[in-house]
Amino acid sequence: MPTPLYRYSFLVLFLLGMISCTQHSTAPANVAFHNLTSKYNALLQAQELLGEANKTIFANRRDNYAALLPVLVPIDSQAALLVTNELASVIKKASLVAERHQNAKYLDDAYLVLGQARLQQGDIRNAIETFKYINTNYPDGNARSAALIGLMRAYTEEGEYNVALRVADVVRNLPLSKSETLEYYLTKAYLHQQRREYAVAAAILEESLPMMPKNDKKARVYYALGQLYELTDKPAKAMSQYAAVQRNRPNYDLSFYARLNSLLNQPNQDPKVSFNRMLRDRKNADLQDQIYFAMGSYEERRGHIREAIPYYKRAASLAAQKPEQLAAVYLRIADLSYDPLQDYESAQMYYDSTVQLRPRNLGNLAQITEKKRGLDQFVMHLRVIKTEDSLQRLAAMNPTQLDKYLEKVVSDRQAKEAAEKRLAEEKAARARQEQMLAASGIQPDNVQASNVWYFYNPNSVQRGRQEFQEKWGTRKLEDNWRRVTKETSLTSDNSNITAVRQQGAVDPSNPQATQAVSPLQAEVESMKKTIPFTPEALDASRKKQELAYFELGKLYRLTLNENQKAIQTFEQLLTLFPRTQYESETLYLLYLAAEGTPRQGEYKNRLFQKFPDSYYVRLINRSSLTPLTAGAESEAQNLYAQAYETYRQGDYTNALSQTERGLQAYAGNALEDKFALLKAMLMAKTQNAEAYRKALNEFIQNYPGSNLKPMAEEMLTAAKGK
Repeated sequence: MPTPLYRYSFLVLFLLGMISCTQHSTAPANVAFHNLTSKYNALLQAQELLGEANKTIFANRRDNYAALLPVLVPIDSQAALLVTNELASVIKKASLVAERHQNAKYLDDAYLVLGQARLQQGDIRNAIETFKYINTNYPDGNARSAALIGLMRAYTEEGEYNVALRVADVVRNLPLSKSETLEYYLTKAYLHQQRREYAVAAAILEESLPMMPKNDKKARVYYALGQLYELTDKPAKAMSQYAAVQRNRPNYDLSFYARLNSLLNQPNQDPKVSFNRMLRDRKNADLQDQIYFAMGSYEERRGHIREAIPYYKRAASLAAQKPEQLAAVYLRIADLSYDPLQDYESAQMYYDSTVQLRPRNLGNLAQITEKKRGLDQFVMHLRVIKTEDSLQRLAAMNPTQLDKYLEKVVSDRQAKEAAEKRLAEEKAARARQEQMLAASGIQPDNVQASNVWYFYNPNSVQRGRQEFQEKWGTRKLEDNWRRVTKETSLTSDNSNITAVRQQGAVDPSNPQATQAVSPLQAEVESMKKTIPFTPEALDASRKKQELAYFELGKLYRLTLNENQKAIQTFEQLLTLFPRTQYESETLYLLYLAAEGTPRQGEYKNRLFQKFPDSYYVRLINRSSLTPLTAGAESEAQNLYAQAYETYRQGDYTNALSQTERGLQAYAGNALEDKFALLKAMLMAKTQNAEAYRKALNEFIQNYPGSNLKPMAEEMLTAAKGK
């Protein structure tokens, strides 16, 4: 039995040991204890877990090789969900070092692991704070360089590129290990890639590649470097990088895209044979959309834009289940349709399809949406012009000819719809047959060889015919063909005869009965309701067309910068509608569109002759005048006061003369809108109601930003009500 002295001695030694283990002690034994336990009990485990988590995220990445491949896999909080538990454990273990081992020499390493785990989680702001804490509190620690590299990466992910560059300048002057140097190069290349500084990024990657072991990460960097050389117009260097991809154990998709891009960069060689070979390869069945996209890119690079479009459309049809890739193809077709093809209707359709898919991989979605909105207006006005023109031509046709024409239109459409329905039913039946065969494990020649429908395979049909004749002999295709003796069972029941009588047929027993209207006739009558037969309807149709021409010309001039098409559209407007209410503005826009051509003077003269007092004449004059001096502004104010006082006294003729003099002599003065509205008011006193309404309309159009616009609109509403 232990003596009391022994028990007391053991207790004293135990208490001394516990005291020596305090985390704030600087005693050698104490420090050694905390170094040992912090490193092997927590830090090492956290580092291993973080490494495994990083491997899992990299292995499960979703690279889009059709787009510019990021040098580093971007931080994605959704991707980090795969390793939620692992990262939580890393943070917990790294935090234990900070909580329980304050005097350990590995404390900065623990904070580094903590920051890296937070960064991988997508908790970028907290990661930044952790890296900054290491830099501030451990300036001589081993973890400082890695922390600053992590800080540079975090700022890059946040889009704070200038701050990231400043951090990179600090890291450049620090002593780095080989692994830190590689990480620094890759992070800096990633930073410059995000800044679209592709040449700089490529130069940095050239320095980093010799440091990397041969694996799929290196293959990935080679591919990104090849793309950067393509973007900097260095196809020979790009081909070299794509070839290097194949030597570094790439996955199949990466190898496929490297071969595809290499074909596109071959000088003086037609890659079509290679493209077709890749299309026939069964392993590329799910990647055929990319092959067709590459074929389109090849034609586009040669300047064969119209030849490229069918390849892109084929790529789109094959990418129906790949939203991001489909959006990229639609966008390419839309861009080419917009410029250089200037097929704005097609461009609008494909931009609309792109926006509907809401792709995450298109950073310029807002610009695409804005362009699409402008084209929406363009297509709307173009359709109004075409529709109203067609309706007006139909209204002018002979009634008999009109009926025949409409019946043919309806019949053709119904036939087309029926054909499409039959085709859809055939496809559905074929799909059901293939599903049944697959479920039963049967693989006939037509399925096994080329997925051709049974009745499209002559070998299968011939074999089936032989088997039928061996069993049944030669028989005529008719009802009850399996019976040797056929009985005819016809009934004279009048109800059966009535049941098969077609709808709308005349009943012989009641010849006076009204014949039902056929579906074709009903649709023809429905179409007739949209045709402007009456003068009022025709006038309304022409007004729609007039406005559409005007707005279309403005879009050509102001949005699409198509001056020649703007001139053609405006000229057509003035020809079709010689008394158009938009004539003054149209002549002004023609004057702008014809800049630098002999016709500019012609449009200017027409505008000055027909609308000498218009706002657009003053705009042209104002552009050639120097700004009004303070004295001239004062004179304009005095003249306006005189004109208004003359108006109040009822001397409308002199007031109108003073107002017109103010508009002409002091163009661009601060009271110009007041002069213009006063002139409109004087029109009501000196001319008829139509001139008054016209003057108010011109004021509203010419001075959209004026404070007097609401008053003018109220006056116009009142004038229209009279």
